Amino acid sequence: MIRINLLPPEITEKRKFEQRLVWVFAAALLVFVVLVLVWSFLAYQVSQKNSVLQSNLDAANQVRSQAETFKVFELKESELEARKQTAAMALSQRVEWGRLVNELSLVLPSDAWLTSLDGSEVDGLSMLGQVLDSPDDVPDAGHKAVAKTLVRLSSLDLLYNVWLENSLKTVNTAADAPIIEFEMSAQVVRPEPVASTAPSSVPAPPTTPAP
Repeated sequence: MIRINLLPPEITEKRKFEQRLVWVFAAALLVFVVLVLVWSFLAYQVSQKNSVLQSNLDAANQVRSQAETFKVFELKESELEARKQTAAMALSQRVEWGRLVNELSLVLPSDAWLTSLDGSEVDGLSMLGQVLDSPDDVPDAGHKAVAKTLVRLSSLDLLYNVWLENSLKTVNTAADAPIIEFEMSAQVVRPEPVASTAPSSVPAPPTTPAP
């Protein structure tokens, strides 16, 4: 069977073009649909990420608010630490008078005693004391006890420049006994100051910019 096409060639080409155009529109529609789906999926992911980000920002703001609440305690702690270091540095140069008086009582000979003790970190110690003298007026019997007192005071770590100012024989009117009254002086050792470990508040010098 033979088909005879009586249509002009222009109409045949036009129909072929229309068919191709349909396929082009179908392909374009398919691409559009795919793009819409992809865009919707990405928009959903962005929305989810934004939701997570907002949640994290809210949590961060809450933590920051709590940190601001506790910041005052941090400032108080640093201020307290600075005061403690300042007090420790000041107390490190304080003379331990209790220890010094205790050591004095330990090193004094049994036959010597102090009647007066004046102490100052600047002027040092000034001591008045007495020792028993020999009732038979044995030469220098009482002065030996004074010399022993002088040597023992010189051995103390908290004292230096120990001097015997005077030593005189007299009589204790209350006990009617011969004694020797002496006066001694000494300088007090002051501990070395402890360096503060507090951070310096002086700002660092500016750095020179590179050329």
